[in-house]
Amino acid sequence: MSLDDIIEKIGSFGRFPKIQYLLACFAAVCCSWAAIVPVYILNVPKHRCRVPRLGPADHWGINSSLIEADVPLKRPGCAVPGAADCFEACSLNSGNGTNSTTGCSAGFVFDKSEFIDTFPSELNYVCDAGREVLVTTLVQSQLIGVLIGAWMSGILSDRFGRKPVLIGSMLLMGLSGLASTVSSDPYSFWVLRCLVGLGFASSLTTGFVVGIEFIGPQARIHAGIVIQYAYAVGLILLVGVAHLLRYWRWLNIAVGALPLFSILLIWLLVESPRWLISRGRLAEAEALIRKAAKVNGVELPTDLELRPPSENVSKTPDSESADDSDRSSPTSSAADSSEQTSFLRVFTNKQTALMTMNMFLQWWVIALVYYGLSLSSGNLPGDIYLTSFLNALAELIGYVVPHALAGRLGRRVTHAGSMFLAAAALCSTIFVELFGPADGGLDWLLVTLAMLGKIGITSAFGVAYLWTAEMFHTGVRQMAVGSSSTAGRAGTLLAPFLADMRKFIASSFGAALPLLISGCLALLAGLTSLLLPETLGIELPETLEDCRRLAAWRSRATVEPQDVGKEIKEQQAVDENANRDSAV
Repeated sequence: MSLDDIIEKIGSFGRFPKIQYLLACFAAVCCSWAAIVPVYILNVPKHRCRVPRLGPADHWGINSSLIEADVPLKRPGCAVPGAADCFEACSLNSGNGTNSTTGCSAGFVFDKSEFIDTFPSELNYVCDAGREVLVTTLVQSQLIGVLIGAWMSGILSDRFGRKPVLIGSMLLMGLSGLASTVSSDPYSFWVLRCLVGLGFASSLTTGFVVGIEFIGPQARIHAGIVIQYAYAVGLILLVGVAHLLRYWRWLNIAVGALPLFSILLIWLLVESPRWLISRGRLAEAEALIRKAAKVNGVELPTDLELRPPSENVSKTPDSESADDSDRSSPTSSAADSSEQTSFLRVFTNKQTALMTMNMFLQWWVIALVYYGLSLSSGNLPGDIYLTSFLNALAELIGYVVPHALAGRLGRRVTHAGSMFLAAAALCSTIFVELFGPADGGLDWLLVTLAMLGKIGITSAFGVAYLWTAEMFHTGVRQMAVGSSSTAGRAGTLLAPFLADMRKFIASSFGAALPLLISGCLALLAGLTSLLLPETLGIELPETLEDCRRLAAWRSRATVEPQDVGKEIKEQQAVDENANRDSAV
């Protein structure tokens, strides 16, 4: 009986797996807060120069007639009483009877209708190209941490287990976030946000694997997508919290404190039985499985016949004989385990190597476009809380799409279709930016297209996590998800500059270019994703050989995906029978 069969017998969504799954969902909520809070705390509010003669009495929204002689207008005839955003942001009239202007010698006045203060406004990091780039790199610092964390989580989690890595990562995310609250300079803030990103990425990838490894094949599509619902719900909740706590330090405290509740996972979370089996710790895995069965009220056979994946591959008679003599050796077992968990072995076969590189490309594009859209939500027309809410709602809808379709149409069709939707919507925004009326009469259409793009790219993101986990065998599954995530995070390093491109490229084309680039990349990834294998309905691969068989079906699109799983399962049964016969 395979582990998937045992889990199905226990009940994928019995009481015991539900507890573990809800803990993984809590981790997803914490990660969503940490990921998107820079949109609020690093936001640059609308601003203009403070009028020196008014001093502290000058404020945003002051009657425009009091300042129109001092601050240049953006366009003639714009100023009416209360029209605060009609004025240039970074210059004052020189007052010498000419049209010349000067800098903001008396400081700045900020629009406080959305935020009491943000990190950039508190330090007056505006109207200076160097400081504006520095603010962008502060967003990037967290994404650099995400890149490192996505890579490290796979190595650490496959070596030391899912539980300690998840708890440690969440504590790192929370404590670093709280520490950044007291930062008053950009350099310490940069380092601390980098550590937040490291903890966030490790928590997200490890939590996802924890969420699906105790789930059987029939329910895995639901488990893989519902955990993304938790992430999207977290984004919606964050909008409400940010609306209430409009000072960046207060908001940062709330976001940093939430992951500290992960200390409770020490007593509530259990280790993954798949990981225990992959490390040869069969007694612990069996005890855990029987505990789950007892909690769910299910009786299991006396002998579960659990075996490490290394014993489920075909061997020659000579190698079987050698294995029988060495099987009790701890050194040999450790060597087998180390060999089994080497992710680099997937590159020793052309088909698995191409499959892996293609999946890396998918993640790179998805992460770049996803984070580019998420970070630019504050740049869209309208109130930042409304656009952020719509962005979060679009993400939730985006996860509903793969949940509804991936189990019927398959992972490949759902993923590619989502990418094509994102490409069409985002490429269409260039027509609104370039040819829309100057008064913003088509702002609603721009926001709608951006939200459709977010739905498409989020749907692809939801499928990618599950699809990647299903393509690779147990010994390297966490490493595969982590490495793919690392490839994606490499793309996110460009996301802040993509989102802020309109700051560095003047004209309407500079505003349209980020969305156009995102759409073209989505189209490229959608086309190449059609070359990946379908994994609908198959059992999770347990060995590298299973992974190779799956990759071999890459170009055989006319074959039903269930046939792939049937072939893998039949071959696993043959291997197990051969091992059993050799033992006799």
